[in-house]
Amino acid sequence: MMDFTNSPIDVNSYVAKYMDEMGCSFEQACEDLGLEASQVFNRQSGEEFY
Repeated sequence: MMDFTNSPIDVNSYVAKYMDEMGCSFEQACEDLGLEASQVFNRQSGEEFY
């Protein structure tokens, strides 16, 4: 698992990196990470992981 301790990263970057490292689809990445697909790559969302 990726370690982002003390490193803020936005949801889009997190999902994109997860897809790249795991070799999975966007839908699978969202499911694995427990995210709503509609909230990812949505410019209206300011959500971030810390």
